[in-house]
Amino acid sequence: MLPNISTWSLNSLFNKLQAVVSTQSTGKLFNDQVEIFGNIQFTKLSILTGIIKIGLKAFLESVRLRTFGKYGLQQVQVDVCYLREYLWRFVEEERLLNFLLEEVITSTVDRCIDPVLMEPSVIMLLCEPS
Repeated sequence: MLPNISTWSLNSLFNKLQAVVSTQSTGKLFNDQVEIFGNIQFTKLSILTGIIKIGLKAFLESVRLRTFGKYGLQQVQVDVCYLREYLWRFVEEERLLNFLLEEVITSTVDRCIDPVLMEPSVIMLLCEPS
């Protein structure tokens, strides 16, 4: 079992994304705004948080420029699960990390031709360390 999976519910996100897929809505699921290029303190955690925010924003923008098939969407789901499990310890606010990663998945669903989501249990198995 993944150590941090209880703080972020994979099933909750799966249900939200299923609603988007079933209604083919192009609206935003999450209305929060995140300041990407804000002020940082001269601490290791603050600097790492800034770098991670910029990297995830770049990932999000690259997703918005592509079109995905079913397997591309499922690969992004696995990638996001992996990133969430290994990046949370390097950010000041886990909420911020979750928001950016959820935006990546939501944008991928919006840009997918055949949006078929992978089951959360399969994603967890793929992301578990060997």
